[in-house]
This record gives sequence, C-alpha cells and structure tokens, in this order.
Amino acid sequence: MDDIFARVGNRRRVFALQGFTVRCNVQGWYFRRTDHDDDWRGPYSSETSVCLMVSKALCKELKKRDGLPT
Repeated sequence: MDDIFARVGNRRRVFALQGFTVRCNVQGWYFRRTDHDDDWRGPYSSETSVCLMVSKALCKELKKRDGLPT
C-alpha cells in the first residue's frame, strides 16, 4: 500500500471519523459502528484482530471521503 500523503502533496487535512463499539463475550470479539443498532461484526479471536478490522474500516472511510482510489 502506498502512502496517501505522498500522492496528494503536503496538504494538511483533518478528518472526523466515525466511532466504533467493541465487545467481548464467550464466542469472541465483536465490533460495530457506534451509531448502528445491531450490525455486529465478528467473532474475532483477539483484541488485536478486532482492532485491525476497525482500522481497516476507518481506512476505507478515509479513502472514500478523500476521493482516493481504494
């Protein structure tokens, strides 16, 4: 993956990204966007795995908002 800042120059941009809720139960780790009622994704085996999936979702949102190719 190439660096998005290298493609757009030295412009400074600030993004307010959506929040996520994470929970753990006996089946594993789950996450959802905080403003969505019952759209839980998972199970994931560890807190590291669920954090990576949240970061992937945030990266998609960032690229979508900035109009960069995915």
